[in-house]
Amino acid sequence: MAFVVSMQADSSPIEAVLKQLGNFESLKAQLFGEIGTGLADSVHHRFLTGTDVDGNPWKISWRARMQGGETLRDTGRLMNSYTHNVLSNGVEVGTNVEYAPYLHYGATILPKNGQYITFAVGGQYRKVKQAILPPRTQLGINAEDETMILDIVGSFIDEHLLRGA
Repeated sequence: MAFVVSMQADSSPIEAVLKQLGNFESLKAQLFGEIGTGLADSVHHRFLTGTDVDGNPWKISWRARMQGGETLRDTGRLMNSYTHNVLSNGVEVGTNVEYAPYLHYGATILPKNGQYITFAVGGQYRKVKQAILPPRTQLGINAEDETMILDIVGSFIDEHLLRGA
């Protein structure tokens, strides 16, 4: 993945308990996969609601205003590209879309050649000296995500480890 925001928690106490409850090593990829699916679904939901990690609305894009569309959802390419990878001791969520960091963190786009950036919107050409993209965060873990992760871990312990012990 080209764009991944990494966050790590000290899971060693949880892993120690899980190892005592059963054969965690053979099941942890499934657990991480469920967490990754949940987090990728959370990112997808942010696109559908046009909100950042904290639930604040994204600033409406110029294109969405002009064409009556949705911010960051012109083609759906970025929204649909977010996925997860299961790692040996965790999961990562991200995308391989090359412009994702600019839309996540924001950016100032300057002309490569000349004084202006020229682009077409709705059949009309525009010239600007720079384009400022405000940050529209997509990746991150909020309180709802934390609850979802704890629910997944709790269900996993109950289903796979306690019942099998």
